[in-house]
Amino acid sequence: MRKTVHASSAGRVLAAALLMIVACATSAIVSALLIRGANAYTDGHRRVTAQVVRVLRPPVAAARSAPLPAAVMEVVWTGRDGRTHTGRTVAASGHRAGDRLTLWVDAGEEPAPGPSPTAMVVVVAVIAGPAAAGGLWTAGLLVRSGRRAWTARRAVARWEGEWRTITARGR
Repeated sequence: MRKTVHASSAGRVLAAALLMIVACATSAIVSALLIRGANAYTDGHRRVTAQVVRVLRPPVAAARSAPLPAAVMEVVWTGRDGRTHTGRTVAASGHRAGDRLTLWVDAGEEPAPGPSPTAMVVVVAVIAGPAAAGGLWTAGLLVRSGRRAWTARRAVARWEGEWRTITARGR
């Protein structure tokens, strides 16, 4: 006895394969863009060693349960031009006035957040693929549902027309 593959199951397999291709392609593209952005970060930013001048806001008591409580600090560093620059940054609260810490500054010698961590790049790239495939799958379901509703409305309108014709003759 030979089993026959129905068109609907073959269509589902094809749709699943296409969704996998979309997921993989999206993850690869997002990963490449994020890596390119992280590599380009150093074009406009650089790391400097700064000295803490004072701790402006000590950590809140509720933040003690956090793995690394942070504090706002005023720091000073030497810029590319040889002048002293000051700014504010957020760092681990264990620092005190006089301590040295490493931070990123932008081309205007302002403190900046560092580049995206590698783990963040990987997680975003991995999540982007299934998110894109899920969005495409949802859009497909909405299109099919809309098509079925439109077809059903047309059929009901046709039946109502036929019924009006039958009832008009029967009088």
